[in-house]
Amino acid sequence: MTENEDLELRRLEVNIGRLVQLVRAQDERIRQLQERLSLQDSELQSLRTALSEEQAQHATSILSQALVEGAGERAAARQLLDGLIQEVERCIQQLEHE
Repeated sequence: MTENEDLELRRLEVNIGRLVQLVRAQDERIRQLQERLSLQDSELQSLRTALSEEQAQHATSILSQALVEGAGERAAARQLLDGLIQEVERCIQQLEHE
């Protein structure tokens, strides 16, 4: 093997070593991101559950209040409930896009 070929071979070995290091670093970054995504998915599911529970509880409260206050207040309560449902749906959409 000539001196130039030997030099080229050494450069190739160095570059391959650098490439291997880059691949390992990228694999580690991917693993970290997957772990973070998994944690965020768990948190999102927990928030969705809490939101659903709060929504149901609030709706029950509004409906109970409307029944107690009389028929004249029912339309206002229904309007308020519709607004709350829209707000909850907007919150869910925001959580899904995070």
